[in-house]
Amino acid sequence: MNGDSIEIQGMKLDCIVGVRPEERDREQGIVVDLSLGLDLREAGRSSRIAETVDYDLATDQIAALLRFRRYWLIENAAEEVAAMLFGVYPKLSTVEVRIAKPGALLGRASAAAVCISRQRNDFTRGSESTPWGGVEILLETRHAGLYLLHVDAGKEIPRHHHKVMRELEWLVSGELLQASNPVAFGQPVVWARGKAHSYRNATEKRATLFCCDFPPFIPSDEIEEHA
Repeated sequence: MNGDSIEIQGMKLDCIVGVRPEERDREQGIVVDLSLGLDLREAGRSSRIAETVDYDLATDQIAALLRFRRYWLIENAAEEVAAMLFGVYPKLSTVEVRIAKPGALLGRASAAAVCISRQRNDFTRGSESTPWGGVEILLETRHAGLYLLHVDAGKEIPRHHHKVMRELEWLVSGELLQASNPVAFGQPVVWARGKAHSYRNATEKRATLFCCDFPPFIPSDEIEEHA
């Protein structure tokens, strides 16, 4: 690495995080700082955003993941943010994530925080074949799973719903249709339990979705809806 990085500082949002009973029932404020390591020379010379990381979009996606989940520990939140970023942004070489809870130690300290530093090879990916393409497993814990869903040209993830899992998804690359409407690139959408959805790739190139399942993927909970 040449030392280049994109810095995102002081990102504030509310989410569920904590082990105490009162923390499981209400959102609390956290502050996120990130350092995204990648080679920025080509972006600096070409002015093409495809050669870098769109930090505006990445910030929205990080916030969506943190709000979607109900974390027990900020350590878990930081690890999932890092795994997601490596999956969604292939140009990244390193990721540093700092998450602080300003209200964790009231009267004793201004904040409690964790800071992690990860390289791409810190996450070993699994893979599975599907009738519509394949799945890359970015990270699975007992609480949630983070995946890339690759939909091959001309293939479709059939219309389905879940009774147990909730899903957070967004389009990472390519083009997909959802109920005949184009899926907006990079825009997070949450599928509640019982909400049917499908994706169709009508192009000649593979498309990829990021997906967070909460809890992690349960094959028997992939309930197809036949016309």
